Amino acid sequence: MATEEVSNLRKGLNLEGLIQNLDRVEDIDYWRRINPTVSISEYPFRGLENSQTVSPEVLESQAAWLREEGYFQTDPMVPAAMLREMVECIDVVRKAGFPPLFALVYDAFHVAFRHFHPIIKNIIGETYYIIPNYWVYYIEPSDAGKGFEPHRDAEYPDTIDASGMPTVITLWVAVTDATPLNSCMYLVPSNRDPDYAGAVGGLRTEATRFALEDVRALPTKAGTLSCWDQYVYHWGSRSSKRAGPPRVSYAVYCQRGDMPPVDDALIDLQSPLDFKTRLGLIFRGIHRYSYLGLQRSDQSRPLLEVIDRYMAVLKRAGDWKQGRS
Repeated sequence: MATEEVSNLRKGLNLEGLIQNLDRVEDIDYWRRINPTVSISEYPFRGLENSQTVSPEVLESQAAWLREEGYFQTDPMVPAAMLREMVECIDVVRKAGFPPLFALVYDAFHVAFRHFHPIIKNIIGETYYIIPNYWVYYIEPSDAGKGFEPHRDAEYPDTIDASGMPTVITLWVAVTDATPLNSCMYLVPSNRDPDYAGAVGGLRTEATRFALEDVRALPTKAGTLSCWDQYVYHWGSRSSKRAGPPRVSYAVYCQRGDMPPVDDALIDLQSPLDFKTRLGLIFRGIHRYSYLGLQRSDQSRPLLEVIDRYMAVLKRAGDWKQGRS
């Protein structure tokens, strides 16, 4: 498969190295050998009950911000040592020829929920689930580097409740500083977006009527959590050769626990997140965001077979954790 063919995918994922190294993917000892200082445990979410305290005033301010403008950001919350570990995981995975998404085999990206837990539960309730639509972003510091194109996540309709609060949120975690030079996020606050209301019920994704002066840049310090609802119009800007370090981040959805599942797989933070399930969420990301590109080549067939197998594993895990058969 030519490089130009595998790189022209929805999220710009280059799968050539993965296809060449597919025989190593399912060997947990391989991942431990290439990164021996980072753990792969059964219960990375354990310890949520010991999360750091966030003041009621801060929680109230974040909720009001989200209700009014469709998004909010925290101060940096992830310790510097954990951020360095995440960067190391991604560097090791990339050097081994895999997409950055495979860094999610390691604990650090999941352990970070301990730091965000008080904020997430304040927004969507004490019990919540991860919708495992993960992605890991590595934006090169070059004029060719860029984030995802302007869009609304808009995968599920009517996820705003009667009080104006979302029942599904996107979590976007900055692993390194995100700046206007290395591709920070930009968005249109919901209260400045004339097309926002049409997206909530109808999943209409167009955004053609907002004023340019209403676009908000989100330069973000490493360790910061940014949250938005399903319908906020947003994008990652183009990077620059003058940017310095790359922009590294990852994202996933969460949903309220007292409502029916909005998708076909959920992750319960009280349950194990074993190695096989982690591979499932990685292949789920590839399936959702790059599957169409994979179908262009016969060489991708072994990878498509593995993706299908792990999608089934993850769906069974989600069913079990929701008490469904």
